[in-house]
Amino acid sequence: MTEQAIYSSDSPLSNPEGDRFSRWPFAKRVSDVIAKRNDPSSIVIGLFGAWGDGKTTVLNFIEESLKVNPNVICIRFNPWRYGTEDQLLEGFFLDIAEALDTKLITTGDKIKDIFKKVVPAAAGALGQKDIGDSVAQFMSGPTLSELRSRIESALEDAKKRVVILADDIDRLEKEEIHATFRLVKLTADFKYTSYVLAFDEQVVSSALQDRYGAGTENAGKAFLEKIIQVPLNLPSVDKKVIRNFCFEGVDRALGLSDIKLTDQQCQEFARDFSIAFDKKIKTPRKAKQYGNILMFSLPILKGETNPVDLMLIEGVRVFYPKLYETIKNNGDMFYGTARDRSYGNSDKDKSQIITTIERSIESSDPEEIDGIKCLLKSMFPKLESVYGNTNYGSDWEKSWAEAQRICSKSYFQRYFTYAVPDDDIPDRTIAAIIETSSGGSVSETTEKFAELLTSQNADRLIRKLRTLANSINEKASATLAGAILAHSDRYPNPENLFDWNNPFAQAAMLVSDLIQNITDKADRVSLSKIYVESASDLAFSIEIFRWLRREDKDKPEADAFKEEEINIIGLALGGRINTILSSGVDITIEYPKICGSILYQAKKYDSETEVLNYLKQLFQSSKKSVFRLLDLYTPTSWGMESGISHKSDFERSQYNSIIAVVNPDILISAMAQEVGELPPVPEDYPRFDDKDRNLQLLKQFLWIHNFVLKEQLQSVAEESPPAQEKDQLKRATLEKRKADKKRGSNSRVDSDAINPRRSRS
Repeated sequence: MTEQAIYSSDSPLSNPEGDRFSRWPFAKRVSDVIAKRNDPSSIVIGLFGAWGDGKTTVLNFIEESLKVNPNVICIRFNPWRYGTEDQLLEGFFLDIAEALDTKLITTGDKIKDIFKKVVPAAAGALGQKDIGDSVAQFMSGPTLSELRSRIESALEDAKKRVVILADDIDRLEKEEIHATFRLVKLTADFKYTSYVLAFDEQVVSSALQDRYGAGTENAGKAFLEKIIQVPLNLPSVDKKVIRNFCFEGVDRALGLSDIKLTDQQCQEFARDFSIAFDKKIKTPRKAKQYGNILMFSLPILKGETNPVDLMLIEGVRVFYPKLYETIKNNGDMFYGTARDRSYGNSDKDKSQIITTIERSIESSDPEEIDGIKCLLKSMFPKLESVYGNTNYGSDWEKSWAEAQRICSKSYFQRYFTYAVPDDDIPDRTIAAIIETSSGGSVSETTEKFAELLTSQNADRLIRKLRTLANSINEKASATLAGAILAHSDRYPNPENLFDWNNPFAQAAMLVSDLIQNITDKADRVSLSKIYVESASDLAFSIEIFRWLRREDKDKPEADAFKEEEINIIGLALGGRINTILSSGVDITIEYPKICGSILYQAKKYDSETEVLNYLKQLFQSSKKSVFRLLDLYTPTSWGMESGISHKSDFERSQYNSIIAVVNPDILISAMAQEVGELPPVPEDYPRFDDKDRNLQLLKQFLWIHNFVLKEQLQSVAEESPPAQEKDQLKRATLEKRKADKKRGSNSRVDSDAINPRRSRS
């Protein structure tokens, strides 16, 4: 089927065989009445119907039915074809003349020739006169008056009638509508002539109201009543018929797109569509328009969106265009936020959202309004918190993204752009790379992954793969993890408030997820060792090790690494770090982001002595390295309002972290070597100012160190009473043994009797 054939279903029908809405029987009755009419006077029939209701089809059927009657001359006149009033006047008469010449006048002067001589002069008079005056002058002229009599006599002798079918009047501009009806009014007294005028009564009467109303209500309709002698409304279409017709268009679009809905999806679509749009399908054209839109959007977004959500939002586009624009331009209002907080929680927010939505729903029917609100809450669940008290947390975002829902922030924009954004990855591309990895070729997968990965799309790419990680088979998991590892130096790793919420950390988590898909635990450990040893970026090795799933005693059912397995992998990482430290590189310069992690992992999984020796040598050979180390341990803070990052103070938690790696005395000695004489310890904790940062770090470290020493002394002092009591116990025991020895007794001292703090079980 050609593309033109696919999208031609909105064309009006001419063949009764295609009639789905009982238009042919209605048109046949109208044509029979006209053809059998014996009265020579003219008649004007109005065929009323909304846009898209099938008026043109009915006119086509009337014309088709009249073809079998040799006594009827049928003339089609479409005023929409003419741009100006003089063209309208000229076209009207010439269309009539040509038809009469063809079917009525066989010899002598042609009517068209006479009209061509007279009509331009009359049409030119429109520049100075109203069209009514021009037509009246034209019709009363001697040449036309004689011609008119001649035509009427010819029609009477031939026993023929002229039927003028006029369409698309409601598409005209207001001035053109005025001109058309004035024209009909002044020419409608031709004998043996019938007019069938098809238009939307409300549109035309509104246009006439402006011209002839003079402040009188319903003046437009009153004017029409003077012209239209037989007003006919198109028969309404059975609701069930038009609904089935609409769903046939949906089925056709799905079939052409090769999309198969599950039974559950079919039920969801039918339910939501009926609730929201059932009363809006009022004309065949609307039903056809909806089907045609789906034929466009479904193939484009196949595999990239949820098909049910796509069909429903396209329904909003057709039946509620203003609401569609509101949704399109206010995404956050509908999909809410992925952050873990309530959405639209304040009364002010709720009121604003509700008002915006209700202003966009162009309907006064309470049932229609309730229906579209139900649809919105189904498509955008976070609106439940606006209209009620049901809240959806950030964990739902993953589920919605996996289902490619419109309520997912990651997918929302696709539904309106009919394309995948530049910073996103098509789902079909994701599926293709997983399929490639299933073949087991690491080099091919790595190459394709390299072509796909950019700094702009890295975040989306990794997160999408993470949502699918659990469904990737074992072979593909190992291959894909290798490809991700090969590009470990390409993942953006910006500093932010949550150090796990960037492509770098997410990629390491993805590797951990894929490792978890390996069934054999020995293979899992072996692969993990390879990964931490071979990643091109040491930081990525450490990040992978950080996110390996460890056994949790509170979740014994979780299939994770046991402590001894983690130690095996940790030793592999420690060996890699030892090689780097042995090279004498200054890690405060070469590895500033992971400096602390390097030292921690090296101490834990390699050698504490080697770490201390390395640091001592570093502090001696690399100037200011001790201050760089302290500064790297100091956290980065973000302004709540500005969002600008800055280094925070060096505090107790950072002190605890760094002395877990190196003795504080070594640090103090290194700082003294840099500054000479150490400054006195201040009484109050010295907050950072804009002065010498190294000096401030030194003062803060010394203050915290001094505070810790005081804590330790106090703790020793608090523990002294129990120590004295213990000494007393020892002395009492010795004295008891001496006494027993003198008495020759072998019994043991009952220490519980001496130490009242101890009790027997």
